Amino acid sequence: MSTGVVYWSDVVYDIFGVDRAAFTPSCTAFLRMVYPQDRAKVEKKLAQLRDNGYYEITYRITLPSGDIRWLHEIADNTAPDDPDTLVGTVRDITVFKELELKLRKQTITDHLTGLFNRRYFMKRLTQTFALYQRNGQQAVVMLLDIDHFKAVNDTYGHAMGDQVLMRLADLFKERFRQTDVVGRLGGEEFAVLLVDSCLEDAAGVAEEIRGALAGMEFHANVDETFRVSVTCGLAGFAEDDASEYSILKRADDSLYLGKQSGRNQVVVESFY
Repeated sequence: MSTGVVYWSDVVYDIFGVDRAAFTPSCTAFLRMVYPQDRAKVEKKLAQLRDNGYYEITYRITLPSGDIRWLHEIADNTAPDDPDTLVGTVRDITVFKELELKLRKQTITDHLTGLFNRRYFMKRLTQTFALYQRNGQQAVVMLLDIDHFKAVNDTYGHAMGDQVLMRLADLFKERFRQTDVVGRLGGEEFAVLLVDSCLEDAAGVAEEIRGALAGMEFHANVDETFRVSVTCGLAGFAEDDASEYSILKRADDSLYLGKQSGRNQVVVESFY
């Protein structure tokens, strides 16, 4: 390790996608190929190696072709005859890791819309509320419900209803930030957790979505079109909230008021 000399087998050259005749392995060259978001993790493990005498890590590399591979590496410096030498193995686990990520995604997303499912949304809401209690980080919960959605299914069929749900989900993906947690709670009801946001900003986004959806035409057939609307209820985190369910209850109260007041509107708790 002290010399910085690195020896690779032919298999490792293949895994890293480099030509043995043109590439000289070194710690510097290796770290350059490590995926940027994983580099600090790899460097930390290498730094700990002298104390631990053992190294095991899963990380990504970027091949010269631009492709990303997942690798699992094990190494140690415990050879009794040469304690300064690091010996290890590396495996390409890309296929297994991609399958793992795919299965994980299936467990946290709604299969129709691709949004997060209720369980994952609630998990994130619980985590965010815990952060709010510790450091006061503000967030807003938005509940959205498609107005008269049962009539859409009854009149035009469930396939048409699914199209409405998917189009609304696409609208969410266009309008919300990557840091926002957007989920389908079930049926025609959706929820959004807007982290580090205020009611005024969240209400503005909700109004944009309400207006955009109200302006869309859905084609039931060649000669018939229809429109749908959405009602939104918003509530922000508050000091007297006992739990995340208190916030949901206030957002739901806002949503209920919007439904009772004619639908197709945005209701913010502080406005009534």
